[in-house]
Amino acid sequence: MNTVGAGGRRLIPFAWVALGLGVLLGAGCRREEVKVYEVAKSPESPASAVTSPHGGTAAGAAPGMAGHPHGDLAGSKPRIEYTVPDGWTEQPASAMRAASFIVGDPHAEHADLGVIPLRGLTGRTLEMWNLWRQQLGLPEGSAEEMTRAATPVTVDGHEGRLFELTTAEPPPGESRKIRILGAMVDVGDVAWFFKMTGPDEFVGSQKRAFLNWLGSVKFVPESEAGAVAEGGAGGGLPSWEVPSGWQPAPPGQFLAAKFVAGEGDQQVEINISQSAGEGGGWIANVNRWRRQLGLGEAGADEIRQQTVSVQLAGSQGMQIELAGTDVRKGAPAHVVGVMVPLGDRTWFYKLTGPPEAVKAQREAFLGFVRSARY
Repeated sequence: MNTVGAGGRRLIPFAWVALGLGVLLGAGCRREEVKVYEVAKSPESPASAVTSPHGGTAAGAAPGMAGHPHGDLAGSKPRIEYTVPDGWTEQPASAMRAASFIVGDPHAEHADLGVIPLRGLTGRTLEMWNLWRQQLGLPEGSAEEMTRAATPVTVDGHEGRLFELTTAEPPPGESRKIRILGAMVDVGDVAWFFKMTGPDEFVGSQKRAFLNWLGSVKFVPESEAGAVAEGGAGGGLPSWEVPSGWQPAPPGQFLAAKFVAGEGDQQVEINISQSAGEGGGWIANVNRWRRQLGLGEAGADEIRQQTVSVQLAGSQGMQIELAGTDVRKGAPAHVVGVMVPLGDRTWFYKLTGPPEAVKAQREAFLGFVRSARY
């Protein structure tokens, strides 16, 4: 439930979940000199109006490119106050997003804007920046490249970094490049991500409006944020029937759970993650798995032809199998991936490892997925 604070600012509560990594932003543009934006507080009247777009397609921001970061968020629930600019349509907050907007005409050219707080990811700017690059099919960048790509920005007195991120080419199925304006700001132990995603030129035209909106943002103190309870997607794990021989493993920063099976060079990994909403969608996540196997991105039609349905208790999932070369190990690898959409959140299951080992664990893996009770 959103509450309205003094002066018409909206107070956004946030429901916590332990989530797996879906997707983030993309490539940083280069600058010859660093400019510092000191974002001034906007007046209580609406922030500078966003110029209404003219023309364009109804596609707007590519759904597959507007993914969300994921992390383990425990403790009190962070919230922000802000002023909604003219021309922005506020959307319901979700399990991952503290705030969400459509910038522009929802039925024509527009962009998606989300605000995502992640506890425990402060000081991880380079890692997150490279995750964004991976999502857009770009090579990993160095700390020096990231520094050149960043513009200092200040939000509610907290220093952060602003990135302008653009795909090298239009994504599969899109006629235009995708651009993201993204700001990263650490507040206490929470890393805040402000992300606008959409067609390259349109998002570029909204940069000033985005900065003006950042000037209206105020971080609600932890003590106040914790005083408001908000329901949402459950943060607990499903109940599973874990196959014999599977061993739990540390899930790492972005996974909800992890198991390993087998030994030595025939060991497989079972990674489980959770995302708000569609988690970037099936096409984007399959292409992420493809890149991990050294495969080029596939179009939506090709991926749909390779996808089979999985009948689950109370829902239906999507399954795909991929073969390639593990880019980390340089060895042949196979992936069996399943996506389970549940309305307000989506679960992703991935079995990966040497081809013969994956083949041996395939039925146990699918049985494990089917056994889940959410």
